[in-house]
Amino acid sequence: MRNATDLCLLSLGFLLTLMHGCGEVRVPDPAVRFVAFGDSSTKGPAQRDYPDILRELIDAQPEAFANEGHGGESAREGLQRLKDLLARRLYPNAHTLLYWQGGIDILDFIRRTDPLVALSPTSPDYPFQEALNEALEATQANIEAAIMAAREAGWTVYVATYYLPPEAVLPCEPLVVDVILPEQAARAGAYIRLLNERIRRAADNAGATLVDVERSASSLSADVLNFHNCNHLSARGNTAVAEVFRAALQGSATQPGEPG
Repeated sequence: MRNATDLCLLSLGFLLTLMHGCGEVRVPDPAVRFVAFGDSSTKGPAQRDYPDILRELIDAQPEAFANEGHGGESAREGLQRLKDLLARRLYPNAHTLLYWQGGIDILDFIRRTDPLVALSPTSPDYPFQEALNEALEATQANIEAAIMAAREAGWTVYVATYYLPPEAVLPCEPLVVDVILPEQAARAGAYIRLLNERIRRAADNAGATLVDVERSASSLSADVLNFHNCNHLSARGNTAVAEVFRAALQGSATQPGEPG
């Protein structure tokens, strides 16, 4: 009896170690068909994220969608997490990846070089041009690698650009003073446009369908009610994004599950 008790305790300890220390216990989910993967734009502070709304728009069952959003994650970190997810076959019957990453990369760059967002990256005398180009190159490379990893697994990939911040006074935790002013928002938007150009290149180079949120939902930034804060959408804003994803899904010439 004592040996059996010891064995149970040992097994319990092993499971607790996996869950809290060395790894994560996850069971494959064969019901999932669509995987929404990204940073806090995919799973954020709003009452409803865009994948929840998109699922309803395309009339999919709740179990067909998995939200793999991870706030604060860079494209490099996301690439490793995506590769692990694919290697472990956590969604063996999934056919579509909805990918949205890279925003944290540009945000971290701003924090390091221009925390007050006092400079415009499009200015002729911008002092960090070389460093910015290197950062954008790295982000683009990681996005392309993520697309290729998913396509090699047989998934169709949709890649989103980022929305621009409204040029208004809004709470903004990433900034030093926790609030963003219209002038700062305009300069932050210039950084995001540069990032979006790299996302477009990555989608084209690696064979993904582009979900151009910046261009297709340009009115987002015109209304502060679309925003939870300076860098996250509200449920209303996420509804607009879900509409752009739906249009991309319905307009793609490639059927889910086929190589792009």
